[in-house]
Amino acid sequence: MDVKKKRTFRKFSYRGIDLDKLLDLSSEQLMDLVNARPRRRFQRGLKRKPMGLIKKLRQAKKDAPAMEKPAV
Repeated sequence: MDVKKKRTFRKFSYRGIDLDKLLDLSSEQLMDLVNARPRRRFQRGLKRKPMGLIKKLRQAKKDAPAMEKPAV
């Protein structure tokens, strides 16, 4: 009788917008949601490392099966 319960993950949302919709937003739409410091960083342009991280995270999220944590 060792039935393992499936682990449920908390659904992530940022300012009321779910993660799936956040990933689909363009940079301009995302800039409307964030505070002044991230907006300033976006306006000045993201360098290679932060941009690479964003691409890697988006790809990992798309490749992950439903209801599973993405491997990053």
